Amino acid sequence: MRAGKILRIDSGGAAIVEIDGQAIPAEIATHLPWPVPGQRVAVMQDAEAPALILAAYPLRDAAAASHGQDGGIEAAGVGFDPATGTLRIHAQRLDLTALGSVEIRCGDSMLRFNAQGSVVLEAQAITQSAIGPYRIEGASIDLN
Repeated sequence: MRAGKILRIDSGGAAIVEIDGQAIPAEIATHLPWPVPGQRVAVMQDAEAPALILAAYPLRDAAAASHGQDGGIEAAGVGFDPATGTLRIHAQRLDLTALGSVEIRCGDSMLRFNAQGSVVLEAQAITQSAIGPYRIEGASIDLN
């Protein structure tokens, strides 16, 4: 196991890590949040397999900014506040993919997307607003 620093991540998701002054390509373990350039990482490296990033440590600036009253830690765009049970994800784009469906629930409210292209929203009340144009399109629109 060796320590390194993320130099960059290419569009295909391959990381370039600096270890002892050398730039080395490495794969990112699937359990890790996406590391960011400058982040310190632990890399497993042997002669028979590509280097593998096994752990990523919070950036000093991100860790300092997120160590507030709640004691939470933020790394690579993911933060957890144990005091409130809040998981925060900060990203330019969030891509969730499921083979069957994605369901988000909170209390009696539910939003479900399924692989067949349906979206279901169930709630006690729904409020919608728009600053600009508001369009509703469909083959047919059923109001009540």
